[in-house]
Amino acid sequence: MTTTALLGLSLFGALAPTPASAANTVDVTSATLVARGVAVDVTVSVVCPASTNGSIELSLRQRSGNGLAYGSGWAPLHCTGEPQEVTARVTAQESGEIFRPGETLVTGGLEVCGEDSCEYPPFTDTIRVTH
Repeated sequence: MTTTALLGLSLFGALAPTPASAANTVDVTSATLVARGVAVDVTVSVVCPASTNGSIELSLRQRSGNGLAYGSGWAPLHCTGEPQEVTARVTAQESGEIFRPGETLVTGGLEVCGEDSCEYPPFTDTIRVTH
């Protein structure tokens, strides 16, 4: 009986989430044009475990005129365990169009690292770019 209880406790400890694997959440909250559409500042609300660090990377794709506006950006992330606002600047690619006000596809991922491991949870959302 004691051996079974100790085995159960050791399995419970082995299966408990590490700080980097605890719940990470991302909510895209706003997207604002910069420099007449050459870039967009994208603000996200992030929750990740305290004492983990990493970055948020994202890409935007938007129909613009007869073409496509697209670009990518990133921002560093210092997790507090509480919701926090992070803004990443996404610059339009030179080979594409400029960004305009309107609906835009946002894709990206978090890179969240604790002491022993890293996680890379992806996200996808749509947001309305404003002036």
